[in-house]
Amino acid sequence: MEFKYLLYFVLGGTVVSLVSYFASHSKGLMAAFFANLPVITLVTFIIIYVESGQKNVVLYAKSLLIMLFPWLAYIFSVISLSSKIGVIPSLVTGLLAYFVFSYLIIKIFAIKI
Repeated sequence: MEFKYLLYFVLGGTVVSLVSYFASHSKGLMAAFFANLPVITLVTFIIIYVESGQKNVVLYAKSLLIMLFPWLAYIFSVISLSSKIGVIPSLVTGLLAYFVFSYLIIKIFAIKI
């Protein structure tokens, strides 16, 4: 196994553990802080830079910005629907919105990026 995948696993597990801990103690802002901590992105930027250079880091960063919109659709679906249809159905609906919006964005921007 390559070291980078072990690093992803450990960092990802740490982030999920911190988020779960703070969220279960009604500290949503701290949970959100750790969930949005760019540790995985930072490691990914470094690995992309080492393996393929600055141009691909910039391309990846631009792509992350574009894919922010489907993620926002997911989050807003959960926020707006959880009180109406429940948490699990709102998560499923949010994921579906994410996948549909992502598919459309990939189709639109795949040639242009």
